[in-house]
Amino acid sequence: MDVSTALQLLFSGLSIGAIYALVALALVIPFKASGVLNFGQGQMVTLGAYIALTLSQAGLPYYAVVPLTLLIAGLAGMAIERVFIRRLVRAPEFTIVIATFALGLMVQDAIRLHWQDNDFPLPVPFSTDPWRFGSVRVNPVFVWIVLATVVLVVVLAAFFRHSRAGKAMRAVSQNQEAARLMGISVEGVFSATWAIGTAIGALAGILFAPVTGINPGIGDLIIKAFVAAVIGGFSSLPGAVVGGLALGEIETFSGALAGSTLKNVSAFVVLILMLLVRPYGLFGTAGARRV
Repeated sequence: MDVSTALQLLFSGLSIGAIYALVALALVIPFKASGVLNFGQGQMVTLGAYIALTLSQAGLPYYAVVPLTLLIAGLAGMAIERVFIRRLVRAPEFTIVIATFALGLMVQDAIRLHWQDNDFPLPVPFSTDPWRFGSVRVNPVFVWIVLATVVLVVVLAAFFRHSRAGKAMRAVSQNQEAARLMGISVEGVFSATWAIGTAIGALAGILFAPVTGINPGIGDLIIKAFVAAVIGGFSSLPGAVVGGLALGEIETFSGALAGSTLKNVSAFVVLILMLLVRPYGLFGTAGARRV
């Protein structure tokens, strides 16, 4: 493999890994606060893509579509937490798993009722012609995916470190009872984290849509996001990002070196190895709660 091919694969893996990282973050943020793992998060990715499609078809420009989609998705996440999850938070873990899975299927089937299984494009406001750097070709859409992910990670880091709301979320994730004694609204934090998680999932759908097209199956990448979150450790936000990027590179290089079959299997091989060697992930801790 020559240097130009390696660089080409490196950037391709980085872009798909950025999508995995976003969805992994969307899983980990509400899980850290509420202890509930949303098995319907993949359908939140799908929902975000279709919200963006609807707004785009209504004639709104792309740079208005993105923030409006995130806002609508965030409100939907808050509604789901308030109406369904809050009532089930003390239920047996298996009940919560089935409930979130069922909610996801309901969203996906509702989308299919109207949109069927057709593919729809989501136009972007820039040329998609590849950029050439010597013998390396770079898709501008991939650049946009990576840049958007970097910006989001920086914003989240600043939010959790410096803002009052972010510090409250960190306190709730560490000890809910102590947070209550400090006057923090734990239920409000739950709603906020579900809103953030749903909005991030929607962002992943918006970014991924120009690559694959919009269809009800776009949320199937949740499986790889679960793997990425496990690799990084479900108790760690930086771990979700590192796990997603690492998984993207592993898949890309294994596919180039050994074909598409190994590419599809490699994520699960890495998952099994990680569970055997370090079951709590690269940045996780043995005290992390699991659902």
